[in-house]
Amino acid sequence: MTPRPRPATLTELLEARRGAPGRYVAYSPSGARSLSFAEVAEESAALASGLRAVAPPPGSPDDIGNVVIALADPFAFITTFFAIAAAGGVAVPAPVRALVHPGHRSRILNIVKASRPSLVVTDEPQVKGLTDALDGSDIPVISLDELPRHGSGAPGELARTSPTAYVQYTSGSMADPKPIALRHDHVLAQLRQAAHAFGETADSVSVNWVPLYHDMGLVTSVLRPLWSGYSSVILDPFDFVRNPSLWPEAMSAWHATHTSAPDFGYALCAQRTADPGRYDLGSLRVARTAGEVVRPETLSLFSDAFGPAGFRRSAFKPSYGLAEATLTVTTCPLDEAPTVLTVSRSGLRAGSVDRPNDAGDTMELVACGPPVRDTSVWIAAPDGTPLEGEGRIGEVWISGPQVAEADDAGAGGDHLSGARGRGTGDIGFLSGGQLALLGRSRERFQVRGENYYSGEIEAAVSQSDERLRLGRTAVFLSHGTEPGGSLLVVLAELRQGHENVDAAGRAELTRKITRLLSSVHSLSPGRILLLPAGTLPVTTSGKLQREACRTWFEDQGSGPLPAPSEHDERLKGS
Repeated sequence: MTPRPRPATLTELLEARRGAPGRYVAYSPSGARSLSFAEVAEESAALASGLRAVAPPPGSPDDIGNVVIALADPFAFITTFFAIAAAGGVAVPAPVRALVHPGHRSRILNIVKASRPSLVVTDEPQVKGLTDALDGSDIPVISLDELPRHGSGAPGELARTSPTAYVQYTSGSMADPKPIALRHDHVLAQLRQAAHAFGETADSVSVNWVPLYHDMGLVTSVLRPLWSGYSSVILDPFDFVRNPSLWPEAMSAWHATHTSAPDFGYALCAQRTADPGRYDLGSLRVARTAGEVVRPETLSLFSDAFGPAGFRRSAFKPSYGLAEATLTVTTCPLDEAPTVLTVSRSGLRAGSVDRPNDAGDTMELVACGPPVRDTSVWIAAPDGTPLEGEGRIGEVWISGPQVAEADDAGAGGDHLSGARGRGTGDIGFLSGGQLALLGRSRERFQVRGENYYSGEIEAAVSQSDERLRLGRTAVFLSHGTEPGGSLLVVLAELRQGHENVDAAGRAELTRKITRLLSSVHSLSPGRILLLPAGTLPVTTSGKLQREACRTWFEDQGSGPLPAPSEHDERLKGS
């Protein structure tokens, strides 16, 4: 028997999985809905015909160009995503709460401006508001219900597929979001790599809550399950933040084998789940943690909380990835527990990886594993020259079939590129073949000739007192705001219930933070600002937007901080 050809596009992949046993499940406190892969194929084919009838073609008759999708319902998002590809277009996922959230509103408007779509498909209540916000533009904004359906059929028969699968906008943790154009071959290569790295089969079950318009949500909840043919249980991120125990509840009910979330999600769940031992997480084989710095404290916090539920610490798979690489670049080996490296804090400041001199010099870092299949990772000097040997600190460079070329990504000057690969802007080193991250290049600053990393200091500050909100401290060096030059600034959010701490309490907290920075980090903060919960702006994946914080501070705090993202708005009680 002649083997079937391997799918070359997402449209072909969907068609090939019509008969697979897996399905998409929308899980909420009110119950669960399901949609088979065959139903996704039928509905997306019908929608594709409607898209071609509505979207004005920018070029050839087979090209409807970019189509922005901002749909909250997971089934609406999934079917529309595949319909755009079947119609010969390119999906551009966007935030879903433009009318009620200023951060989402500005982000989707920037995405529309940058992507120049032929059409915006959104939820019906948002149509008029977005149309008004795009005043003067000829880009049509319609609801999904307005798209005509012209029957069904095999999606691949409808139009010539664009080489680009979709355009993913980066989270913008350090600057404005940038478009990453991912071709079908990039995406399919990543899906093959993930299936191998995470041991995914048709018997797997994933449970996730990360928004589908985010790269982690799209790949882990939509594309990876389709590749291996397994079921994907999708939680509304709003439901998760309102009630974090919904996540282990769903994992228990559906006997999840795989899940994926940023570090803060695991911490939030462990802190706000009552009686975690009542759930059953014994089937969980992979708990991928990525999207921000993976903290040793979070691994212990979640493992201790859900150990009685059968969770094994070895299930944690710290990973490193970025939108430019579709998602995953490195991950902890499937059959190994996470590696926690113990290094010298003073050595890192001097630019080297050394053993600690004593307990006070000790710093722990979670390694993010070796590269996934067919992928190379190396450390380079600022000019892109590879640094030979392990333990060399520099910029992380990557290459692999899942990595978008710099020209495709529109990365401008933020990422060096060359024939061998591309720079990521992240700083780290290799140890035992695994990648250890120290932060973004713009998170590193120098004081008295020594290197410091914002993330390291932020973690120490936010954990120094129970009145401070975990993961919501911004530390940066401000230039030109004082006659003496640079100023170390600490912006720390207070947990809900502690915003009204009196002047004596604030002074005590300020002294505590000052002593910590002086004794442990040999730093003298110039300004410490204690802020209400939900003040600091973060991205859609929960990362702090330090540049926005710095800009606000250097404008002398005139006006409010930029609107926080949906995560920050909904995490005020964390």
